[in-house]
Amino acid sequence: MPALKSQAQGLMFNSNDSLMGERTSYTVFSSDVPAFYDHLRMNFDLSLWDNEHLGYVFNIIDGHKNSYSLTYIYNIDGSPALNFNIDSKSNKIKIPLRLSQLNKRIWINVKVDINLKANTVAFFVNGQVYRASDFGFESKIIPTITFGKNPHYSDVPKMAVKNLIVSDDNKTFTFPLNEWSGNEVHDGSGEIRGHVDNPVWLINSSYFWEKRIAFSFREVAGANFNPKDQSLLIFKSDSLIHYDMRSGRISAQAFQNKTSVPLFLGKSILNTAENKLYAYEVLRASKPGPCVASLDLATLKWDIVGNANIKEQRHHHNIFYDKDQHDLYLFGGYGSFAYHNDFFRLNTQTDNWDKIAFTGDRITPRFFSASSQANGNNEVYIFGGYGNQSGNQIVGGRHFYDLYRVNLTNHTIKKCWEIKPNEEDFVPTNNLIIAKDGRYFYALCYPHEHPKTQLRLYKFSIKDGSYQVVSGTIPVTSERIESDINLFFNPVQDEFLCAIQEFTDPNRSTIRILALEFPPVSQQDYEQSQKAIAPASPVFKYVIFGLAAVLVIGLTIVLIKKRREEQAAREPLGEEDPGTVVINKKNDEKRANAIYLLGEFTVYDKSSRDITYLFSPKIKQLFILLLLNSRNATGVVSKKISTILWPDKDVVKTKNIKGVTINHLRNIIADIEGIELTFLNDTYCFKLDDKLFCDYFTVTGALEQINNSEAAVLQYFDLIARGGLLQYIPETWLDDIKLGYEETLMPVILPQVKKIYESGDFRKALDIARVVLNIDPFNDTALKYKLKALRRIKGIEYARKVYDEFTAEYEKSLGISYQVPFDKICSNKTEQK
Repeated sequence: MPALKSQAQGLMFNSNDSLMGERTSYTVFSSDVPAFYDHLRMNFDLSLWDNEHLGYVFNIIDGHKNSYSLTYIYNIDGSPALNFNIDSKSNKIKIPLRLSQLNKRIWINVKVDINLKANTVAFFVNGQVYRASDFGFESKIIPTITFGKNPHYSDVPKMAVKNLIVSDDNKTFTFPLNEWSGNEVHDGSGEIRGHVDNPVWLINSSYFWEKRIAFSFREVAGANFNPKDQSLLIFKSDSLIHYDMRSGRISAQAFQNKTSVPLFLGKSILNTAENKLYAYEVLRASKPGPCVASLDLATLKWDIVGNANIKEQRHHHNIFYDKDQHDLYLFGGYGSFAYHNDFFRLNTQTDNWDKIAFTGDRITPRFFSASSQANGNNEVYIFGGYGNQSGNQIVGGRHFYDLYRVNLTNHTIKKCWEIKPNEEDFVPTNNLIIAKDGRYFYALCYPHEHPKTQLRLYKFSIKDGSYQVVSGTIPVTSERIESDINLFFNPVQDEFLCAIQEFTDPNRSTIRILALEFPPVSQQDYEQSQKAIAPASPVFKYVIFGLAAVLVIGLTIVLIKKRREEQAAREPLGEEDPGTVVINKKNDEKRANAIYLLGEFTVYDKSSRDITYLFSPKIKQLFILLLLNSRNATGVVSKKISTILWPDKDVVKTKNIKGVTINHLRNIIADIEGIELTFLNDTYCFKLDDKLFCDYFTVTGALEQINNSEAAVLQYFDLIARGGLLQYIPETWLDDIKLGYEETLMPVILPQVKKIYESGDFRKALDIARVVLNIDPFNDTALKYKLKALRRIKGIEYARKVYDEFTAEYEKSLGISYQVPFDKICSNKTEQK
């Protein structure tokens, strides 16, 4: 696929860690190989992070089949080096490298001048020149240039290449290597010149967040990032977990002493000057005790700092140090039915949070704002949030999109700007990351009102507030106010880190870590890149290449997800929470032009590419509203769209935002065949045809076959097993539609669970029971066959554990005990009958 000229991310190579058939091979000129006269020069940026293997950086074969290679080796004595060789004959040049350069994010510029006339080769690396002579060149060469796996050798080091230039005195070919997908490599003008097998295009890791690791705890835990050793620190009540962002290694160490601060929210701040982690709780616990404690990261000993607390809880406040990391400040937050805009400074001498007065512009009371670290001028930026002028929650709230510069030396506040984004409302997560040039800041933002929502990285101008979305989405569950999200930046690895702390109840937390490589790529550029744009001539040839690249995207996604599915299938049944229904995409058919509404909302375009990430929450609501009302070609009148999607706004005032949302939706569905948005008589409606697949329409169609509904429905059980209708979209206007689906499905599917269990297909019986329990959590028949199936699959003790959790939830929800004993459902005697 044609590359964006504004980006230069590079090509990463599958190395010796991969199977031989999966290693990367890049041929610079795959056809119409040009001739080079007098000189063959190459200039490229090389990244190496291999301390195990020998491998080939590039190989050159001339017309006479002479072969020359630049190889990399990590020597036994721990010294890395590049070597230029006449293959099978001699080593001509050795180029030492520094250990500090062996890093995935560090680029080494390599220049090589093959002087055909003088019969010499010169390499320019790290400011040094390395030369050799007596190669036996002729004045003209028609080279086959291959990076990575080549026709003679399959050894490939862990490496990446970008910004390749190949030239002689009369012509120059540039290869940014910034493609997004596919096997064709374009030069700087967009012409297809080369071919690559098994590519890993680095630009994708600058748009899609990569999940690194996740931890689950039966207690509250906190997370922070230590830039000194590039590790994510996760602390519990008794131990500290290190996750090394460079190597991926995990280690855990017990504290010398348990922290005396009870962890309700797991809030913390790192003091790199002291090499200490400070854990704190703003609101004192029910019993008086320490509220602030410091952990020495060298000794892992906790010390009590004090009992300082604030009268009200301050959910989603901001915490930051001054530039010297001496004074600790707290701003804003929500608690006691009020939004706050106070500034507090921790006074360790008096053991108190002192309220500090600031002059200048006033920041309105709010929570969900984001703050930066203090810069060299001792200034902190505070952005956005949710609140109101008075601070009283009773009068309601609004979203703020404003930026303030807070000077911690003279205690003044300056409002920089305020904007009104023409999109769905959002709030930022905790931290702002200021760009190195001081012109921009980055913030993770999301619509916080939705329990199932999505994070995206935004890039804002500090000068005027203009902004771009610069990443794909991160699905997140924000069911409880304790949930917390932090954005960090690792300057050594050049990557953003997202730490998501999700609570299922006040005493259970999950921490997920994701990463995004810098520089991030704008959503606009990424979406544009997906449309195959080729040079004007020859048109047909490049259209074909573009379509092929799109197909490769789809196939790549299919293969990746298939591997994940196979891995998930190999996981033991006991890994899941037996008290819940586990619904995922494992039963998806990755078909083209497909819409899945059962379970997790998912959409595939005409190339079988998953484009779900393009649907922001509001666009998703609009799409679903129109789709559900288009099966019978009725559609939705314009006014009804406004009242359903923006119920808190006057219909007239929604005209602009509705128009923008509809235009975005038109652009997204342009790549889906079988669906077209029409507007007639003030009514929006999708025109649908047989090219479009929708799982909900397929299942409901089978349910409508009255005479043969059971057989018809069972053939689509894999679709039904995905979950309930729009299970993770809790919009109230969907309730009646969901209820109608469940009431139609239940009498058809419930009788099947006994038949299938008695046929001996215990896993399918378990799946059906789970579907029923997802609709009716306390259904006796479904519970019975779920337990009986689990007993057959996992044993009686496991089934008893599930029963105990069910009865506990039953009593908690209904206030009475469950009357059917376990032995009556699942004893050996009942199993033998």
